[in-house]
Amino acid sequence: MELEGSYYNLEQGIVKIPKLKNGKGYRKESVTKQGYRYFALRDIKAKKTYTVYLHHIVMILADPKKYIEQMTLGMTVNHKDGNKANNSLSNLEYLTHLDNLTHAYVIGLKKEDALELSVREADVYNILRAYHIAHMSAEELSEMFGISVSAIKKIVRGRLHRPIYMMFRAVNAELLRKEKPGSQKLSEDEVRSILRMYLIEDIAQKKIAEQYNIKRSTVGMIATGQRWKKVYEEFTKQGA
Repeated sequence: MELEGSYYNLEQGIVKIPKLKNGKGYRKESVTKQGYRYFALRDIKAKKTYTVYLHHIVMILADPKKYIEQMTLGMTVNHKDGNKANNSLSNLEYLTHLDNLTHAYVIGLKKEDALELSVREADVYNILRAYHIAHMSAEELSEMFGISVSAIKKIVRGRLHRPIYMMFRAVNAELLRKEKPGSQKLSEDEVRSILRMYLIEDIAQKKIAEQYNIKRSTVGMIATGQRWKKVYEEFTKQGA
């Protein structure tokens, strides 16, 4: 993918990828609601776009062969200090899925973070396929994968493991199950994310509405403080 010609300092966890069109400037990295940094990278030969986490990119650049071996064994990449913004090579390590989950609890990560870690990335993709393509219910998937119905619903709506969801959505856009706009209740974290996307990242209201399955007018009211006024005032006061 688009890693050729990139500038990187692995010890600082910095990776800068040139823009694809003219090579001038660098691609902007995005951040998931859980704090993971990622890039949307284009595979020119396959003509597909993939979402790749920054901590995985750092490990790939450090030792491609070892990365492939570890992923084949089902290992995960863990942030030793629990800070997902710290992608320095010395802060990353390979752990088993169970060790990674245990580590999350030991260092006291939020419940939502631990929930995301409790579901393997391979299972996330299978859950998305089963729900959106095979039309299995959240209840059936909950029993099949041994996680709660609420966690299944967060996965299939892109609220957990969002980069994997966005990659799946890009490839299977026409197959996604449609839900009535406005049917989803938003949490305070999601409202803050919407404010950040619109006010700081300058993402169009229509695109935000599609991602959160809400009406565009709802995004407009959140962005102007007409809804979730307290969260809006706190966000604008803090500047983030």
